[in-house]
Amino acid sequence: MATPSVRTFTRAEILNADALDEGKKDAEAPFLMIIDNKVYDVREFVPDHPGGSVILTHVGKDGTDVFETFHPEAAWETLANFYVGDIAESDRAIKGDDFAEEVRKMRKEFQALGYYDSSKAYYAFKVAFNLSLWGLSTAIIAKWGQTSILATVISASLLGLFWQQCGWLAHDFLHHQVFHDRFWGDLGGAFLGGVCQGFSSSWWKDKHNTHHAAPNVHGEDPDIDTHPLLTWSEHALEMFSDVPDEELARMWSRFMVLNQTWFYFPILSFARLSWCIQSILFVLPNGQAHKPAGARVPISLVEQLSLAMHWTWYLSIMFLFIKDPVNIMVYFLVSQAVCGNLLALVFSLNHNGMPVISKEEAVNMDFFTKQIITGRDVRPNLFSNWFTGGLNYQIEHHLFPSMPRHSFSKIQPAVEALCKKYGVRYHTTGMVDGTQEVFARLGEVSKAASKMGKSA
Repeated sequence: MATPSVRTFTRAEILNADALDEGKKDAEAPFLMIIDNKVYDVREFVPDHPGGSVILTHVGKDGTDVFETFHPEAAWETLANFYVGDIAESDRAIKGDDFAEEVRKMRKEFQALGYYDSSKAYYAFKVAFNLSLWGLSTAIIAKWGQTSILATVISASLLGLFWQQCGWLAHDFLHHQVFHDRFWGDLGGAFLGGVCQGFSSSWWKDKHNTHHAAPNVHGEDPDIDTHPLLTWSEHALEMFSDVPDEELARMWSRFMVLNQTWFYFPILSFARLSWCIQSILFVLPNGQAHKPAGARVPISLVEQLSLAMHWTWYLSIMFLFIKDPVNIMVYFLVSQAVCGNLLALVFSLNHNGMPVISKEEAVNMDFFTKQIITGRDVRPNLFSNWFTGGLNYQIEHHLFPSMPRHSFSKIQPAVEALCKKYGVRYHTTGMVDGTQEVFARLGEVSKAASKMGKSA
């Protein structure tokens, strides 16, 4: 076999290159990225990438910090298979500023201190506790579901809470916080995320890992791509700028933006069901037809079966233990609404209402600063730690995503002190205050939208 040619690149040849768009037109176009001043063509690796198509967020970019943050040492051996060249000696980047360098050193210190090693007993307890919620919910509906609407509501609410808590555990397993061996992490994610909760692991990785790579970056972070149902920044209002005033006044999308603080909780009530539907569509044979061919992720039979098992047990409970069609509908709607609101309340606290940055701003910002200024920590206590699944330490999680949640309290003071040292904004709030900030941001965007089309 001939040895692949290796060449020298300038950074300008790689950075901001529209490689992905070219890939849509040309199936052979390379997907080039820079990692530690070396150039890699990852096109052939995308379908096999364990983290999903998040890898595409750094095509045409320097992905050094995001690679080192998300991957174990063994990943360097895999990456070497896609090496195609080096950045010219005169054009090599010095590895970041002092702040970024200290974060890198901090990660190595935390690894040496064992903060990346999970407590299996802790996670065994969390899984058992979650399953007890499911058992209690099922027992209530089995005993009183045919006679009591109150029992139906209580059981459905407990089921919604069970799903929310399974979401946080699936998150931990799929971030490989629990097991360093990714097989067991993915298997735990398939059970807790697929069988228990009804979310596809591949769909979740495709969405969530992209969020980690580009948090609150307009046009890149899927978690803020919810316009016009919920609009988180004025960037999204640009679509209205060329619309004639009379037409703008009649647009339902503008109506939604203007009234989004009122629609917030009703929309969240259907969020869980929407994510379930997206999961099912994602694992179907043509579920990724919207992606370029080289970016599609293969779906395993295990993942498809996990979703089938979820809907089998969920629908069986409804139709075996509840006979009244009205009560069946109540059980379905309450369980979906409770879970949707409980999940989305935490998601909103994590990043919504924090700065939304443009792609241009993101390119000129180091990876770690971007994670910190777009995140919000919620002050820890027994309730917030449990309710949010440890995601109240959102900044720490984004800096060290494969660290188990029970280590965050150990590192939080050091992270906050480092941010203070370098003048990087580190934002902490309470759950109520944070939610008020979320509503305030929605209101600000609504006001900005209301100023458009005033002459209509």
